[in-house]
Amino acid sequence: MSTNAVSSSSHFFGEIDYLYLSDIKIPYHNLRNPGTVAIDEMVDSIIQHGLLNPIIVRTKDDNYFEIVAGYRRYLACKSLKWKKIPCHIVNLNDMQTFEVSLVENIKRKSLTPIEEANAFKMYVSDKGWGGIAELSIKIGKSSSYITRHIALLNLPNDILEKIRNKNLNPSVAEELLSIKDHDRQSYLGDLIHKRHLTVKRAREMIKEDPLYCENSEIIEIRKDLQIFNKSIIALRVALNRLGEIIEEVEVEGVSEKNKDGNFLIQELIRYHSKCLHNQIDNLLKSKKKYARDIVRYRKILDN
Repeated sequence: MSTNAVSSSSHFFGEIDYLYLSDIKIPYHNLRNPGTVAIDEMVDSIIQHGLLNPIIVRTKDDNYFEIVAGYRRYLACKSLKWKKIPCHIVNLNDMQTFEVSLVENIKRKSLTPIEEANAFKMYVSDKGWGGIAELSIKIGKSSSYITRHIALLNLPNDILEKIRNKNLNPSVAEELLSIKDHDRQSYLGDLIHKRHLTVKRAREMIKEDPLYCENSEIIEIRKDLQIFNKSIIALRVALNRLGEIIEEVEVEGVSEKNKDGNFLIQELIRYHSKCLHNQIDNLLKSKKKYARDIVRYRKILDN
């Protein structure tokens, strides 16, 4: 391991010994969710080749040993009814134990994205053992990687559950963070999951905002937005006609005597064309705002 948490630590000068499994306990800050730990392959490997690497443990004040790294190996040996297991006994404090366990699990890619996120949050925020930049150096991951993972914990529980169950890619789920409303995050996350969308397509869909667009699954929204669309089309037709009139005047030309008057008329028409442009932009903004407000209003009525 090439991290400060491990390679530069003199605390790893411990001793190897066989310990009773009954004297070993799982760590208080266990990084793994017991429900997600699969040990079948590990059990088969131990049956065929034995336990190739000892687990790392540390001594505790009340005369027992706590696992630092090797939780899955411990569970596999326990399921095989072993009485003793080879252990590398080290002297570490709580922070060092957490760092070693985190590095070991990241190296083996044994943590789920949510388990990683919770571990990063615990180190940086809950325990205050160090900042994101410091943790980045210790575990060999970029600061943005750590920040993005911690941000995932702000998503609704149903989205986090989809990530845990591998029904939603964490990179895709990150796109939902641009939306602040949890109900909308859940709604869009469900659509992304059902349609098996890529990161790029999910980003496009979120930008399009399917809850409020012309293709919304809410019929009332589609009907309301059509009124805006008809108005916008009418203004665009008028804008296009004004443009044609300006071109006609320029092509036909006028006498030198009326040249100044013709110029003033063209500028006046261009001014009103610009006003139509602004009106179209305002209608587009109003359409989006109306859709969002009416959805909120309907939610209040439903509740």
